[in-house]
Amino acid sequence: MRKQTKEKIVQKLENKECHHFWIIEEANGPSSFGTCKYCGERKEFLNAFPTFNPLKKNAAIFKLPKLAEVPVEKSANPRTAR
Repeated sequence: MRKQTKEKIVQKLENKECHHFWIIEEANGPSSFGTCKYCGERKEFLNAFPTFNPLKKNAAIFKLPKLAEVPVEKSANPRTAR
């Protein structure tokens, strides 16, 4: 019986050619480090958006501009007009 072995060839690509596939560590604090699966480059990733925090007390998620007031005639009732 013949034993088969598989050999994995790992070639590091130059940074210019790599389309990174980041493997990021578990979130533990404000940032986590990630390593590219292909080229081995390391990079720091933020675990939260620095400028937007929906849990903040005064966070305005849906802050819309005020609309101009339009005068409405009292006699113009769409339910009674036919």
